[in-house]
Amino acid sequence: MPNRIRVLVVDLDPRLARSLAGALPRRGPVSVSGPVADQAVAIDALTEGSADLVVVGLDRADGRGNEVVAAITEAVGLGRVLAASEQGGPDVAANALSAGASGVLPSTRDASLVHAFRRALDGELVLPVEELSVLVDRITSPSRGDAAGLNALGSLTPREREILQTLAAGASTADVAEAFGISPLTVQSHVKNILAKLGVHSKVEAVRIAWRHGLATTSRSSASTG
Repeated sequence: MPNRIRVLVVDLDPRLARSLAGALPRRGPVSVSGPVADQAVAIDALTEGSADLVVVGLDRADGRGNEVVAAITEAVGLGRVLAASEQGGPDVAANALSAGASGVLPSTRDASLVHAFRRALDGELVLPVEELSVLVDRITSPSRGDAAGLNALGSLTPREREILQTLAAGASTADVAEAFGISPLTVQSHVKNILAKLGVHSKVEAVRIAWRHGLATTSRSSASTG
């Protein structure tokens, strides 16, 4: 993970970029640029390495917020895009996740944004803990032909299933390490095996499979999604 995190805002309105920049420590590890209006500039920035993360404003006047999220994630893969909205609520988060976002930033913005950006770069979900149970309920609906995901889950060892279940409850790598009394490196080794068995490239994708097939727990009191 880079020591400095370069965030590019994609929006039609400059207020989101100003809000994020104003909430972050002036000499902190995160810098905010933009806004840029469309996905093409964001894709180029991520591909060329001039940005580490993109934040897409969902409250665009043209209503293309989730469309922009989907276009960027399709081009560069999951784990590089967060969404932001003043509306909040599980519907907004569920739609953004379905489009490929790694999470939704809280509408109340402060220095905790640094933690949220670090979590996103670490391949973890960035969602309000209180919304996870509702989101899980809405996403737990296997589609036809989705047997491959279920079969892949069946190939996990009991410990791998426990770790994936904990991640699906919103826990970070550090949370998992503490919960199971193992080192973060051991957690990362388990996660690597989980991703390989599920045939995915990120923890966000693995968590989606867990949600879809009912592996997530209903209790999220220990999760910290910042």
